[in-house]
Amino acid sequence: AVDLTAQTPQYYNYENVGTSSNTFPLGQAAGKAVQWLFLAGDFNQPAPLPAGNQITKIYLYLSSGGSRTYTNFQVLMAQDVITSFTVGQFYSGTMDTVYYSPSVTLSGSTNAWLQITLDTPYPYDPTKSLIVMVGQCAGAGSGMYVRQNVLTPYRRIWSVGGCPFVPYSGGDGSVVNFGVDVEPAVNLTPTHLYYKFEDNMTGNMTPNCAAPGVGTNPAPYANVTVTPGGQFDSCITGTGVASSGVTTGWNWDMGSSSWTISLWMEIPSSTTGTAHYLFGDPGSGSFRCFHNGVAGQDNILLRGTGLADVTVTGIGPAPTVVTFVYDSTTTTIKAFKNGVLAVTSPQAPLNMTTGTGFKFGGYSTSVSFIGKVDECRIYNRALSDAEVAASWNQDIPCGTVTGIGNKNFEIPQSYMLSQNYPNPFNPVTKINFAIPKSGFVTLKVYNVLGKEVATLINAQKNAGSYIIDFDASNLTSGVYFYKLEVNGFVDTKKMIVIK
Repeated sequence: AVDLTAQTPQYYNYENVGTSSNTFPLGQAAGKAVQWLFLAGDFNQPAPLPAGNQITKIYLYLSSGGSRTYTNFQVLMAQDVITSFTVGQFYSGTMDTVYYSPSVTLSGSTNAWLQITLDTPYPYDPTKSLIVMVGQCAGAGSGMYVRQNVLTPYRRIWSVGGCPFVPYSGGDGSVVNFGVDVEPAVNLTPTHLYYKFEDNMTGNMTPNCAAPGVGTNPAPYANVTVTPGGQFDSCITGTGVASSGVTTGWNWDMGSSSWTISLWMEIPSSTTGTAHYLFGDPGSGSFRCFHNGVAGQDNILLRGTGLADVTVTGIGPAPTVVTFVYDSTTTTIKAFKNGVLAVTSPQAPLNMTTGTGFKFGGYSTSVSFIGKVDECRIYNRALSDAEVAASWNQDIPCGTVTGIGNKNFEIPQSYMLSQNYPNPFNPVTKINFAIPKSGFVTLKVYNVLGKEVATLINAQKNAGSYIIDFDASNLTSGVYFYKLEVNGFVDTKKMIVIK
């Protein structure tokens, strides 16, 4: 995460200018945290940072180089419309942990940039202020002072030293010379259809997790079963029965525009002459995808009127994510296997007619697939090679909710246990979870040995979204796990207590 040969950042506020050199927070042996406030427009060197980007790396300019090994080094970020801190108070809004290491050595040269690659890219809005918090609980070594400019009003708040971080009673206008590298921000949530086939579905209905989504939500499925063994959890299993699959309630209407279709599958190795359909819409130029039949053993075939056949080989019987990308600007269909480009198929410009009913796991009343299917996604654009590589093995959260009648509230479409925030934390963190139907909920915390250390919920709860505060004051520093159980749904996540 640390580049010892760091170059000049893409965008920054100041380089080797400024009247202040300071040991906060990198040069403090006992630990220190600092929050800096960067106003909209501050990152204007060598040009203003444009909209539509996410921060991937940060840079601190060192007025005095050195090397230190830090304990519990962390970087947090937030954006807001504030233009000044409140004296003696850390920023009170929600902050995202974008980098954390229990132990890391940072080294840098005098009058040079120190670079840190974030664990999680941070979407940046240039119309808002950026709050950055850098903290560490102990630092053994020498040097590592940062260059600052003294501005107005209150642009810096710092801790009294050590952990936990407690704000000092003062504050000032000192702002570190700070830079960032960015890349275009992307939203990998499917725009049209996204079926996760999680094992909490009821009534032969499955939610559409796309945003904004199209068609019926939830959508009915028939002649397939929900079983374990999907890409991330459960999936649907088909046995080749006719009129199977998910009836989406949407007619394929991409016309001549770009699109992306992706799905995880585990199909048996077979030489049967019968085609078994994975998805399709008979009204849109008989657009369909199938395995077996003329596709051949261990292959799948994408076919349609006006579309040159696209065959992807070597599919069965190993689990494989196949992604088809049609780019209208190049009139090319690319097929990827597990995020890696496998086929490039030049096409005549496609202009597919509006369909009569798109199905995943089937095609019209024909026989369905044999095997397993999961993570079915459709986008109304051509994903880039990098986006395919980044998303094929990513469990994208469910992005939709449904209103109930005329009431002004929403219930979740699926069960969900979110990562606690902040994480790492001391001593209090928040745990979010959602349940689409009422049930008896248990939420418990365990140590690394599997011993229960806290029961947060053990009660009947109505459908809805919940936020639980967990106070770890009585726990020692370390790794813990929290586990949610309700209506047969079970999920566990890790959290870190720092003291």
